[in-house]
Order: sequence, then structure tokens, then C-alpha cells
Amino acid sequence: MSTPLPISVVIPACDRPEYLQVAVDSVLTQSSQPEEIIIVDNGRQPADRSMLPEDERIKLIRAMPRFGVSQARNFGVMLSDSKYLAFLDDDDSWDSHYLESVWQTIGTTDADIVLGRLRSMEDGQPMKNKQAEFANRDELVYEILRRNPGVVGSNTTVSKAAFFITAGYDPWLTVGQDKALVLEMLLSGCSVARADNAWVNFREHFISERQTEIRKRAEGAFRFIRKYWRLMNAQTRLFTLAQLAKLVLKKLFGKRY
Repeated sequence: MSTPLPISVVIPACDRPEYLQVAVDSVLTQSSQPEEIIIVDNGRQPADRSMLPEDERIKLIRAMPRFGVSQARNFGVMLSDSKYLAFLDDDDSWDSHYLESVWQTIGTTDADIVLGRLRSMEDGQPMKNKQAEFANRDELVYEILRRNPGVVGSNTTVSKAAFFITAGYDPWLTVGQDKALVLEMLLSGCSVARADNAWVNFREHFISERQTEIRKRAEGAFRFIRKYWRLMNAQTRLFTLAQLAKLVLKKLFGKRY
């Protein structure tokens, strides 16, 4: 095997062994390999190491049950040894040239943050409204404050030094932790670039009509708005409040909203 890239892949795992296998396989079949793969398992049931491929680079770490995805990622970062961190959720996977494209982008731009692209695992098509283009840091900050322009836990690679400028993933945020991390790094002056050929196969989990799920989604949106309210202009505040209102109305009145 050629010299691995100075990248640690961090995978939070939680009671989805069949998905985790796919995610790990997608890392091991990369055209350019990472130095290590850190799986932080915080499921109710411990992950079965025998279900994972035999590879000395795989480190399976058992954390407290239901530790939380943000804490799991932060824990994985603390245990990592590489210069760069590539995050992958346990229910997603990468195209075989994902890390190669990310590394090429780092080489040409020297960016602190590199974002890959998202396509649906269901139909293989690029995900609508998740491919936002940005010419500079300020444009991406604006997009993140309004919505999620395509920043998730599986298409974000950052330098470890830049990660530690921030407080890491915020466990208080129940949704939007990924875009919040990138936002904090951008506000700290970090540079960002898009890796156009780094594709994530993103597994969409559509919100159901269950009131508990709608409530959690609304609560998470409120927390993000509350945290970053002072950074939003009047137009963005109105837009984000309107999106939150839709979730609240859906919780109260069901499918009509």
C-alpha cells in the first residue's frame, strides 16, 4: 500500500451495525488511504468488532451509551494522531475517490476546511439545495446562518489545528452540529474550499409524522437560532423563524403543514 494520507477518519457509531459495515468498507476501499480509522461507539449495545474488517488502522472505542454524536466526534478527535480529520457518519459512505479529491483540494488551496458533495444513497442523484456554491468565507457564513447549504457529518474534513481553535462539536445543539462547527471555524478566520469530486453517499432519514421527532427537530432549530441570533441580519432572522414556525405548526396540526 502506498503511503497513507495524514488523515484520521472519525466515525461516531450508535446501534446501526449493518450501516457501520458499509461506512467502514467505503473507507478501506479508498483510492488514497487514511492513516487511521477511529470508531467511537456510543450505542446501547456495544459494537461487535468481529463484524468489522481486520485492519490494524481500525480503532474501535467504546464510549458511554447514548453519549451523543457531538461528544463521540470530539472524543474521536482527542484520540486521533493525524494532521487532518475527516468525519463520516455510520449510516453514510464515501465514493472510492473521496479522500483523494479532498487531499488534492487541500494541496491546491491549503484550506483549513474542505467540504465534499452530497448525493442521495437512494437514487444516486446530487441532493437539491445541498450543493451551495461560495466564492469566499463570508458567503458560506451567510448560507449557514439561513439554512444548511450542504454541511453534514460525512462531508467535512478539517485540519486538527483549526479544529482546536473552536470548542469542537457543541453537544447542546441537537441538530445542525456539523454546520455550527464549520461556522465557528469560519468566524475564527479559517479558510474553506469545496472538493468538487469528493462525493458522499448520503442516507436520507425523512422526518416522520411522529410528534416526538417533530418536537426534537423544532427544538434543535430553536437552539441553533438562539445561539447565532446576534449574527443574523433582519432578513435571515425572518427566514429562519419562518422555517421554525413551519415545524411548530406541523407539530400542532399535522400533515397540513
